[in-house]
Amino acid sequence: MKVLQFSGGLDSLACLLLLHKVPSLTVVSVLTDGAYATTPVYLGHVQAAFPELHFISIHTKRQIEKFGHPVDIVPLRWTVLGQAARDSHDVRYQDAYSCCHRAIWAPLDRACRGLGAKVIYRGQRDDDRLRDPLPNGAIVDGVMMLYPIAKWTRSQVVEYVMEKAPDLMPPGYGDGELTSRDCIDCTAYLQDNQQRISNLPARERKRVNDLLGRWRDDVLTEMETMK
Repeated sequence: MKVLQFSGGLDSLACLLLLHKVPSLTVVSVLTDGAYATTPVYLGHVQAAFPELHFISIHTKRQIEKFGHPVDIVPLRWTVLGQAARDSHDVRYQDAYSCCHRAIWAPLDRACRGLGAKVIYRGQRDDDRLRDPLPNGAIVDGVMMLYPIAKWTRSQVVEYVMEKAPDLMPPGYGDGELTSRDCIDCTAYLQDNQQRISNLPARERKRVNDLLGRWRDDVLTEMETMK
């Protein structure tokens, strides 16, 4: 079996457009408990455009209350262990990669392998800032990882999608966003997420910005204690 991991973003859509005629291709997506309400609607549009394919969506929980909000710099006293050591109970933070791994990357990998996948396709480019260190064509526990657009640039991806399926352009990209819309209240990856946060509805934008303001204060407090 061959599986395409579909994030709902621009790169994975380009892969879908490239690979949709691959025999027995299954498309797997993850919806976290922080997913945009519009994401299932968008996935439904994509599924309707490729009725010959089998689509699967898996639902996961990030466990924010237990592990904390994902951030790019983690102030130690507000982590799970930091609070346990200080016997404090307050806002918590975790590193962004751990949150994504727990809620997206690991469940997605388990789901694909559980389906019996022998080939997993990903919309990963060599010039991505964040990418799996496994090389294109790597085989892990009998499963080959392939990145069909590895050598493409972002502009080439945009041009290809606009040529092949402009009506399926993922939400946000036309408004200047740089990544797929994974979790609406994500407080990490700020190098890429500033525009996405600016585009949020007022209520969600205020909540995220309030969390970021508190996090910045906590990082500064942590740094002050190191002097």
